[in-house]
Amino acid sequence: MANRQLILLEEQTILSRERTMQQYIATGLAFIGVGLLVARFFLGQIYALMSAALIGVGFWQIYIAYNRFKKYQYLAKKLRKKERKLGMEIGE
Repeated sequence: MANRQLILLEEQTILSRERTMQQYIATGLAFIGVGLLVARFFLGQIYALMSAALIGVGFWQIYIAYNRFKKYQYLAKKLRKKERKLGMEIGE
């Protein structure tokens, strides 16, 4: 029984981390959007640098979140193998 509870707790943790990474991606897209708005509506070298920085941060955040998301998907796959070994049904 303890193994089953531990596996379910691990699954909840992995799924919450995946949701967090999805929110990081959404935040990265917001940074890119703000950077594009700054580039579109403001003129000047300082605004161009600010725009480039915002867009760069957005792409960096999406890249990091995607890599972490893939890691958590791999961990979830390993957890499914543990579940099968213990004879648990997925979603039990």
